[in-house]
Amino acid sequence: MPKRGPTIADTVLDLVRERVPLTLDALAPMVVAAGRTKAKDPRSAVAGAIGSNADFIEGMDGRWHSIATQLDGALFTVRLTSLERREGIVLVRSDLTLVERLLTRHGRPFTGGDDVHLDFLADYLGLPWPGEDVGEDGLEEALPADTAALLLGFMEELGVPPGDDAQNLDDLLWETRDMRVLHGPTGWLPAMGLRQLLGIRIANGTLETTTFDRRSLSGEHLAAAGRRVAQLAGRVIGPDPSWFGPPVIMMEELLEIVATEASELFRQPLPPFSEVVRRGGLEVEDGLVGHAGTNWDEVRWALAPDPEDAWGFEPPDVVH
Repeated sequence: MPKRGPTIADTVLDLVRERVPLTLDALAPMVVAAGRTKAKDPRSAVAGAIGSNADFIEGMDGRWHSIATQLDGALFTVRLTSLERREGIVLVRSDLTLVERLLTRHGRPFTGGDDVHLDFLADYLGLPWPGEDVGEDGLEEALPADTAALLLGFMEELGVPPGDDAQNLDDLLWETRDMRVLHGPTGWLPAMGLRQLLGIRIANGTLETTTFDRRSLSGEHLAAAGRRVAQLAGRVIGPDPSWFGPPVIMMEELLEIVATEASELFRQPLPPFSEVVRRGGLEVEDGLVGHAGTNWDEVRWALAPDPEDAWGFEPPDVVH
């Protein structure tokens, strides 16, 4: 059987790595010329091949980028909970969604050996399904005592008010059923002081971990980064709350914009991205970003906004 050649996605990935980010209109004839598709509508074929592929990010100007290229050299910092320290895992917060996407299809080599992988928190900890019949004694009794104590301590760190432990545990299972974690080989997380932050750096296709003192991440460069991020967010939610477009932007969408418009920000030593966003004068709630004073109760009951629905939305001139 003849060996199968590169896919459309493989070809596009090579094109955007070797040249510059390109639009679908520019990519389609190149993919045809490479012999990767004979579709009557090659543009649609290319769009279908890369549209939901985790290897790609689409910029606001319609150009497609390689996520691995845009994140090469990127540094993300995280404030770990006691649960993460004990279990040697990193919860995938909204700040880390691009790292999650980078690892979705493939694990990433760790500089100390082996790979870093993604898993679901519940599966990693061996937790039962929410609502599962666990007997008359309830969920608290069904879990090993040390696991129940670990999870209750985790909720306390998250600011969950004390109450019925069994109910809180049940609620936690529902809330975290789809939460994913990063985990790696033994010792992949460095020893850390309680006030230190974990740094996750992506370099030449590998993941490195290090520690940072919070004070080393502050300064004028943080203020400048906050202003730049707020400016980029304003392209979707406007410069102020009087904007007639969507009131919020998903954190993942904002990270995509930064990755395609100002990826150099990711290469600076900064505190967790949510804190950079807040330093720019914006608010962060449940993975969404909005202006100060956003009515979050109203937002939570609305559908997630689409940037292109913004009134007056005009992407910058496309460069092929």
